[in-house]
Amino acid sequence: MKLRYVGSIILKDYIVIKMKNHLLPTTLLGATALVGYVTPAAALSPVEVQRIAKQRTVQIEGCNKGSGVIIQKNGNNYTVLTAAHVVSDSGCEVIAPDDTSYRVTKVNIFPNQIDLAVVNFTSNKNYPVAKTIRNSDRIEAGETIYVSGFPVSTAIAKSVFAFVKGDVVSNGTKQQEKGYSLIYNNSTLPGYSGGPVWSDQGELIAIHGQGDIDTKLRDTVNADVRIKTGFNLGITVNTFTKLASTAGINGYEPVAIAAKPKPIDDLIASAVQKERQGNYRGVLVDMDRAITLDAKNSRPYYGRGLAKAQLGDNKGAIADYNRAIALNPNFTNAYHNRGFSKSEIGDEKGAIKDYNRAITLNPNDDQAYNNRASAKSEVGDKKGAINDWNRAININPNFAFAYHNRAIVEARLGNLKKAQNDWNRALQINPQLAPAYRNRGNIKSLFGDARGAIQDYNRAIFLNPNDAQAFYNRAHTESGLGNKKKAVEDYNRAINLYPNDFQSYYNRGITKFELGNRQAAIEDYTRAIAINPGFSYAYHNRGTVKSALGDKAGALLDWRKAAEIFNQQGQVANYRKSMSAIERLGS
Repeated sequence: MKLRYVGSIILKDYIVIKMKNHLLPTTLLGATALVGYVTPAAALSPVEVQRIAKQRTVQIEGCNKGSGVIIQKNGNNYTVLTAAHVVSDSGCEVIAPDDTSYRVTKVNIFPNQIDLAVVNFTSNKNYPVAKTIRNSDRIEAGETIYVSGFPVSTAIAKSVFAFVKGDVVSNGTKQQEKGYSLIYNNSTLPGYSGGPVWSDQGELIAIHGQGDIDTKLRDTVNADVRIKTGFNLGITVNTFTKLASTAGINGYEPVAIAAKPKPIDDLIASAVQKERQGNYRGVLVDMDRAITLDAKNSRPYYGRGLAKAQLGDNKGAIADYNRAIALNPNFTNAYHNRGFSKSEIGDEKGAIKDYNRAITLNPNDDQAYNNRASAKSEVGDKKGAINDWNRAININPNFAFAYHNRAIVEARLGNLKKAQNDWNRALQINPQLAPAYRNRGNIKSLFGDARGAIQDYNRAIFLNPNDAQAFYNRAHTESGLGNKKKAVEDYNRAINLYPNDFQSYYNRGITKFELGNRQAAIEDYTRAIAINPGFSYAYHNRGTVKSALGDKAGALLDWRKAAEIFNQQGQVANYRKSMSAIERLGS
């Protein structure tokens, strides 16, 4: 007797990555001028600051990839200030603003585990020197600042000078771990580390050291959604001048003026450190204290909202974002993250409204376009979603997640080649993006490139050994190549990771049947039905195996149940298969 059964389920669906913009506010509503402060000079234009930065920012290579800034010139000897984690005792080179490369002659690491270092190089050329701000404690939350450096990118072979605008989030008086105290929301990438942070007067105010990185991802409440966290942290000029002499650098005097206490900024700085360590309950404690000190400051409500969202309390997060927005109606990132939390609880239309407002306030927010695109996709506006991802990519051509997410919608629209091209691009930018390998593997499998698909699934599993869907899809593909035992092993792994996946039991049942283990196949179909009682395919195939084992009554019951469900679902072809099986067995 030739056995008939309904084929295996299609490959597992694609993952959409949404991003949460973990940036604190750019303005402080109701801030008052501090008595005794000198009225600041008029700000330079961004272009003017950029010209100052470009002439003084250097690239560091040979030991690690990073940036630095020229701060002193004594004869032919130049001193560059950078981050300690960028340099090492030997092998470093400085690439000057005119692209001339110089061997580093000396490296001095700052004491007390402060993440600062100075390096020296010799040249007979004349390079401008950065002017340091007199007192970096005077920098306030909401002020415009700039970061310059040489970001690392896989899109281009050589790092090029970049200059990004942002705002101060907080500038506490208490140093945090490794000397960091300045927090800001500029969009930075690896390679900026050690680079200068500039005031709107073109003065050096800090050294950039820790920034937002794509690899810092964590699962959200929805396992198919990811968020990117990240606060930019810098070490201020005041910290540098205080320790300069101990690092063998002369010519800098510590600031003699006592810093005005900034308890809110200090608590925010403490919270940021805890956030980076994943201590979100510690963030709640700091933000609760800050709210007690100043209930009309929007920033602590925002920070508390972030922590609540990370802990899965999205309704609580929305309440805090509401309060932050009430206090500061132009709080861009509060709208952005409230949109994210609304999306997490299924309110995609509300999320779109919040992303609209965030984009109105900041038309160059690539992450807001990315998240609005994801929300539009969820409500069925695929064309609008693709337009938003196009916009995000226009703003940031190295936005791997936007390529990844656009590929998902293109694939669902049947544009498989476009989807594959986007996943290729996403992986060129970020070779560690595990979901992109798995999804590209799906496309390769659909194109008939089974071995190429397996290579991508292997890479996805290497990067994320807990990816049940990657094991499932590799099993599906191995089975198609005739590697049934390997397929069973992968289905086993998928089931161990996700025990309630009825499709894994169902497909393992098919594979076990093909290996001749009919009773084990029946057990898997039964388990699939227990998880999903309306799973018509499992009834049909269990009936087929029962018929092969001589259980005529059991087979008829299963086929009748399958036919009933197929008919209800409008699956005419499969309904006819089940009815034909009943007629053959009854004849």
